[in-house]
Amino acid sequence: MALAGGVVAVLLIGAFTLLLTTIFGLRDAGVTERRSEAVLISSDRLEKSVTDLDEEARGLVLTGDSRFLRDYTLEKAAMPAEEADLVRLVAHGDGAQAVRARRIVQAGEAYVRGYVAPLVDAERTDPAAARSMLQGGEGPQRLSALRAECAAFASAQRTIAARSEQHSIDAARDAAITAGMSGGGALLLVCCFVVYLTRVIVHPVRRAALAAGALAEGDFAVRMPETSPGELGTIGTRFNSMVGSLKMSRDRLRQFAGEQGALRRVATLVACGVSPTQVFDAVAAEVGHLLGVDHTEIIRFESDDTARVVGYWSDPRVPEVMPPLNGHWPVESGTVTSAVLTTERPARMKNYERATSAIGIWAHTAGIRCVVGCPIKVEGRVWGAMLIHSLDAEPLPGVTEDRMQEFMDLVGAAIANAQSRSDLLASRARVVAAADESRRRIERDLHDGAQQQLVTLTLKLRTLETTAVAPGQDRLRGELSDVVHDLSNVLDDLQEVSRGIVPPILTRSGLRPALRSLARHSPVPVTLQADVAGRLPESVEVAVYYTVSETLTNVVKHASASEVRVDLVLEHRTVCLSVHDDGRGGADFAGGSGLVGLKDRVEALGGSIEVLSPAGGGTSVLVHIPLPDR
Repeated sequence: MALAGGVVAVLLIGAFTLLLTTIFGLRDAGVTERRSEAVLISSDRLEKSVTDLDEEARGLVLTGDSRFLRDYTLEKAAMPAEEADLVRLVAHGDGAQAVRARRIVQAGEAYVRGYVAPLVDAERTDPAAARSMLQGGEGPQRLSALRAECAAFASAQRTIAARSEQHSIDAARDAAITAGMSGGGALLLVCCFVVYLTRVIVHPVRRAALAAGALAEGDFAVRMPETSPGELGTIGTRFNSMVGSLKMSRDRLRQFAGEQGALRRVATLVACGVSPTQVFDAVAAEVGHLLGVDHTEIIRFESDDTARVVGYWSDPRVPEVMPPLNGHWPVESGTVTSAVLTTERPARMKNYERATSAIGIWAHTAGIRCVVGCPIKVEGRVWGAMLIHSLDAEPLPGVTEDRMQEFMDLVGAAIANAQSRSDLLASRARVVAAADESRRRIERDLHDGAQQQLVTLTLKLRTLETTAVAPGQDRLRGELSDVVHDLSNVLDDLQEVSRGIVPPILTRSGLRPALRSLARHSPVPVTLQADVAGRLPESVEVAVYYTVSETLTNVVKHASASEVRVDLVLEHRTVCLSVHDDGRGGADFAGGSGLVGLKDRVEALGGSIEVLSPAGGGTSVLVHIPLPDR
């Protein structure tokens, strides 16, 4: 492109140089023509001055009238300047004309000095001599010779002027032709250069712009031709290299985003405290999708040197591969499970054609090409492993194990959380059971001890009141009667406390009669709907009973309600309890120890309790308690 630009520049410079040369020639021709005109004018002026001096001298001699000499002196004084002007004008022109001009000047000076001036002087001193000179005919002869010289000079100068004019015309024609040719050539060269630039610059740049636009829209398959000349070809090569790098970066970013999304979903399940089985299945599916394998398993190492499948996923697009040996197999030497268990490091194995172990024979039969295992550690020890099975291509070594390990850390955390949650629930259940047992023991102690003693004391006082008090001691009889009455009230309060600890009706008859009893004794009207047939586990019945009892007590003390509704149903082996009042609301777990105690009791059974109590909108207590497996 630089060479083409240089050629065009040289051609344009040559064309404009020729054009300038023609213009300068035209200018010189014009200067010559103007100088010729000035020379002719100067020659005519000099000839006219000589002629005027001759006429003035003759008129003076013929008439004797001195008025003819009115301009004589001035014209004679102006002749040297006119002669010098003529010589100056022809000095840089034609040499022959310069010679003729000098002869004309000399002839004119000689005629004025040798004839006209003496004739005027003679007229002033000797008019007869002057007339004799005039009649002698010398003046006209010399004037004719001067005029002939001036005519020859003018003719030659006109010839020079005509030649200059013709040269000017030729120069103008040449200038027009040169300008036309130069303009046409320049236009043709510009057109050729534009076509060249369009092909080697505009089109490649346009393709580059289109490619950049497609790249901006996410099309990483776009490429630029690398055949353009010079820097454009280099730009095309580097653009294609950049697109390839961007495509690789996008693929890595998508892979990273996929991994982070999968890890986030699994971490969310772990944080929500879902069951380990759900976490295992989710991890198996996420790893299978992320690594693009055909089958994934999460196994747990048992104490009897066996492995058991606890999570499983199979790609629906390929023939399903079920867990081997019903999901439970021995850990045999020479297998991936054995390598993971003994080394506590990732392991892989391929080519099961010569396998002799039960799991190896299964893998060969199922058409598995490669198995990769990664250990799952809980609290520093190997708990189990994750296995991925590939039916076609072998997963990328090293990278696959590293990507699996991040999920295994989450699985280990989920297992540890599940164990901690299970231990916490068991501990809370033991605390609640111990508290209930303590209440029963207090109830038995009260029934067998204090209550019996109070009954005996009351009977003795009644006997003393009727038999030991003499007639007339009404004051003593009244005091004994008051003591008996107070003891009866204490006995009633003690019996009420005893029944509040563990109501006998709950132990004898079950949950529905106990709830009906609470509803009848409530100062606030209670609508009870209990769709539970038969007996429930004792811990569940006690939790439901105390929840209703505590809620009704709170309604009486704080809610200012006019009605309470209690609904109890059993759905999918989950006891669902709802207690709702139309009081003023505002109840909160932070408001007292009663609701906190209910929360501990319900959650100790693996259940949940929720309090909805907007201000002025009443209060709803919702309880869900799953029944234990049979």
